[in-house]
Amino acid sequence: MEDILPPLRKKSRLRYRVAVIGGGSWATAIVKILTPNLEHIHWWVREDDIVEGIQQNGHNPRYLSSTFINPKDVKISTDLRKIVAKSDYVIIVTPSAFLQKTLEPLKKSKLNRKKIITAVKGIIPETMQLITDYLRTEFDVPLHNIAIISGPSHAEEIAQEKFTFLTAASTNNELAEVVAKMFTNRYVRASVSNDILGAELAVVMKNIYALGAGIYSGLGYGDNFIAAYIANSVKEMKHFVEQLYPGERNLDNSVYLGDLLVTSYSRYSRNRMFGNMIGHGLSVRVAQLEMSMVAEGYYAARCVHEINKLHNAAIPIAETIYGILYEGNNVSSEMKRIAEYYI
Repeated sequence: MEDILPPLRKKSRLRYRVAVIGGGSWATAIVKILTPNLEHIHWWVREDDIVEGIQQNGHNPRYLSSTFINPKDVKISTDLRKIVAKSDYVIIVTPSAFLQKTLEPLKKSKLNRKKIITAVKGIIPETMQLITDYLRTEFDVPLHNIAIISGPSHAEEIAQEKFTFLTAASTNNELAEVVAKMFTNRYVRASVSNDILGAELAVVMKNIYALGAGIYSGLGYGDNFIAAYIANSVKEMKHFVEQLYPGERNLDNSVYLGDLLVTSYSRYSRNRMFGNMIGHGLSVRVAQLEMSMVAEGYYAARCVHEINKLHNAAIPIAETIYGILYEGNNVSSEMKRIAEYYI
């Protein structure tokens, strides 16, 4: 059940002390969303030139470089411990492939008393864990102190202030509502949900299916077929989420279905782009080298495969894509086989 919160009225900013960890496109877009709402934003980035670019010019020189971030609205630094220490809420926006290394400097005691908001749409590749599981096992963060923020939300459109819906999910309804308030502004509306585990797993799986849509596109399949493929992907995603996390949810909501659709179709989708390269005949390694940013679906395919060893669920689409990416299976014949599976 999702409740959409009204936009904030123009008034004094919320006084929550918030840290944003990450310097990429999505992190930059999130800082842009937050600045009208929050009085205290501490922003950690790895690169000195990003700090300099924001402080001197109000622009991230590497990502979304046309987006203006008022230097007066954020305190930006490369010192992770300092940024986290000054905050009560920590928003993690680092790509999942780099998250473990990013958080290495932090002791458990420096993170497990914070409210953690993850905007990472992926898994920890080293441990094959969802982000919430990783935070609980490695940093002893209780589940009621964790929220996710997700939904159909390409950073490029946030930068252009195009109307966007997000969902804040947590088992802690009070935390979900706080996060929704943080992320609601003139062009973003945020709803709340208590289905953090189902939403997080669906977010991971949609990257796999979007990668598959890109493969089909690269192989020359048309929009008619790809629409049918996505419909079958939705059924498979529902089946897997329900088997792992039974409960009341409507997977037609935007945090599930909407995110799958935009990731499968949008020209901004890294997963579709990566899959398209595979469909055009590039090897996985070459496609990775061609990508300037991380395609989360690559890591997600392996994670879901490993998780499914314990559950033995029928997820033929996800397993087929895993076989192509990690076992070197023939792209054309495997994708044709899975297409005919549903005839």
